[in-house]
Amino acid sequence: MEMNSLVKQFGKDQGLVFVEIIRASPKPIRAQEIKQQLIDAGVKKADVDRHWTRVQRVIKLHPQITMVSTRYEWSTERQPARNSLDVLAGNLLAKLPAWLARALVQNVTDALASAGTADAGWVDQEFEKARLVADLAVAVEVLQTRGDTITGVVKLFTEEARRKRLWPLGQPGETVPFDPGSHDAEAQAPEPGTAVRIARSGYVWRGGGEPIVAAKAIVAV
Repeated sequence: MEMNSLVKQFGKDQGLVFVEIIRASPKPIRAQEIKQQLIDAGVKKADVDRHWTRVQRVIKLHPQITMVSTRYEWSTERQPARNSLDVLAGNLLAKLPAWLARALVQNVTDALASAGTADAGWVDQEFEKARLVADLAVAVEVLQTRGDTITGVVKLFTEEARRKRLWPLGQPGETVPFDPGSHDAEAQAPEPGTAVRIARSGYVWRGGGEPIVAAKAIVAV
């Protein structure tokens, strides 16, 4: 992430910005060097110092950040998953910053996937769903802060769907033949081919190969 973007992000999530600076550093970096980059980019020194004091006590708990003497270093090798679980359990009531919680959860998820446990696929899928919802929730919050109307929110979701290669599966009010693979009925499902009315659009993913139904349309007889 470019420094200009980090400066803009600093007002929303200071911890994430500090983490990004450590990750981007080609060598171990001192706390003063981390702060100085933001100060040089235009962030007030008092703000940088205040937020660093708050974040410093937890940033070294990040599963990919290690302390080398008095320097912070980004590591491509993750800590044992058990460490992340212990941190999450020990700090659950303390409400860790979102950027740290996400990293710890991802660390555990990756470990489960590598170990090939039966639950690994489910955990990974659930985490991806949660991350998508979180990204959209943040975007909606930004629109709300700017004073955008529901039209702006709808536009955001439509554009995001296009970026994810999702296309509407029917339009509300449209009459189509009932297809169990593409439709869920509001009440009892009719026989395939029965004329039904789309009550809520679904989505089909066209990311490659044959289209895949990502969310069925809701229909009424």
